[in-house]
Amino acid sequence: MKKQEQYVDNWIREQTGLGSALTAENLRAWQQERVREAEIYAAEHAAFYRDRKEALLSPEPGQHFFITAEDIRRRPEDFLCVSPKEIARIITIPTSGSTGRPKRIFFTEEDLMATADFFTPGMAYMTEPGQLVTVFMEGEQVYSIGGLLRIALERREISTRVHGFVHDLKEAEQAAQGADCLVGVPGQMALLAEAAPKLRPKTVLLSGDYVPQSVVRRLESIWECEVFQHWGMTETGYGGGVECGAHCGYHLRDADLMIEIIHPETGESVPNGTWGEVVFSAFARKGMPLLHYRTGDIGRFCPDACGCGGVLPRLDKVMGRIENTIFLHNGDAISIHQLDEVLFALDGVHDYAAKLKQNPEATLSLTIEGDADPDMITEFIHKKWSGLEIRVNSGIVERKRKRSIVREK
Repeated sequence: MKKQEQYVDNWIREQTGLGSALTAENLRAWQQERVREAEIYAAEHAAFYRDRKEALLSPEPGQHFFITAEDIRRRPEDFLCVSPKEIARIITIPTSGSTGRPKRIFFTEEDLMATADFFTPGMAYMTEPGQLVTVFMEGEQVYSIGGLLRIALERREISTRVHGFVHDLKEAEQAAQGADCLVGVPGQMALLAEAAPKLRPKTVLLSGDYVPQSVVRRLESIWECEVFQHWGMTETGYGGGVECGAHCGYHLRDADLMIEIIHPETGESVPNGTWGEVVFSAFARKGMPLLHYRTGDIGRFCPDACGCGGVLPRLDKVMGRIENTIFLHNGDAISIHQLDEVLFALDGVHDYAAKLKQNPEATLSLTIEGDADPDMITEFIHKKWSGLEIRVNSGIVERKRKRSIVREK
């Protein structure tokens, strides 16, 4: 694979018009101008921003304007800047728990095609013209992830087979046959690798969930492939950032999004290389521009230069979500991402589900799909969380796009 190509940087040079003048400083100045234009546009067209116009456009010294997922859940229609007739797709994101309101995100056709525009250079790091890509993500609609990837890849004369999420391993194996690149959720791709070790994709792109390094190593070992990672969410319009062949962080969708890292408590920007909460402004969005949106993701900008020679800041590997961290009564903390790193590093763990109960002692109940030794699982978990009582059972795990530790009362 061509590790030195700067596909995303070149795309940003073209989209911004900065050309050879593209630097981190010039890009940030350009983005700040676009964000200001988007703030004015949103304050004129969307009820949410109009009601907060002064705080948005003229914040008091020391004050910061942010929006959160809860703002969207309350009245998503208040973020609309266009007529409902112009909306091409509405995506409903369920809330963890049974009573929380779902988030509804609105996109125009122009908004969605902008995602395909980013996918084209992003996928160039791991594909070449004439190849076949199998997508194990949603794809029934033209504006789904699979549909947008198909549009993006066709521009480079690459064929796309959209299978959908993995529910049946035999069917998934058949869909993966002959593919040069596989795109899917980390846990499902790890499961497919265990079930179909003779597949030989040249590359794999992992997206849609936290990516444990243990899964990356497992795929590289079993399939003898190169593994790439993507960061994004529905709120960013799916696309957010992607690794190049140097694997030194995510090259960002800077022509459409301005990414910032803030201190979760103060809201102040943190120095480059410091961990904090990822915030983005989707300044190019026409239907539902999300400005200064707190993602809840834990991330930072990479402190070192990328091996590809790119000049722009890159987002380091996102280390999970603030909300998915459970604080134990003894002062420890546990998250699904930490469990991924421990469990997927063990032989015989193909997938798992986790439940945690604190009453008051903390009990972690695991359903393990695979033939891993329960005593070994308990031993490895106790190395990191010595105060947990562990219960391990074998069973089939329900396939989900995103996993979390279920909290039991």
